[in-house]
Amino acid sequence: MALICKKGKLENKDGYDVCRGEKWQGRLRYDLTKILPGRQTIGHWHTPGFPELFEVVSGQAVFLTQGGGKTYAIEAEEKERVVIMPDFSIRTINSSPDNDLIVSNWIDDGIKNDYNNAFEKIPEPVKLKPKKFPAELKDLDFLSNPEKYKKFLTIEN
Repeated sequence: MALICKKGKLENKDGYDVCRGEKWQGRLRYDLTKILPGRQTIGHWHTPGFPELFEVVSGQAVFLTQGGGKTYAIEAEEKERVVIMPDFSIRTINSSPDNDLIVSNWIDDGIKNDYNNAFEKIPEPVKLKPKKFPAELKDLDFLSNPEKYKKFLTIEN
């Protein structure tokens, strides 16, 4: 599974590999994750107040996210982007029983992941599809300065 990592640091997990720091844009780090068919990531929280941007590189993904007392399942196809809101947990699921899933993500490098209690109880999730990615977010500044983009960083938007 290490073929996804050319410049970054490879981390082998149970059922998936993460390549951290494959690309950089200032403080923003670009990672790649390859998930085996039918598997999922362990799930984590971030340093409070910071979002994360995912894109499906190949395959089909379900991004399970919790925050504000609710659980959401965001089903995404290739080239679709999903913003994980500040103060939400995230788990990525490969919904295919046959094909690998590759997702990329951009995140501020100062963010710390907390893998404890990311998903203790998972109530029935609200199912969502990704919306069109706003042009106002394309420069990725929202990942380091989310307070300036609060109107975009909502489940509705």
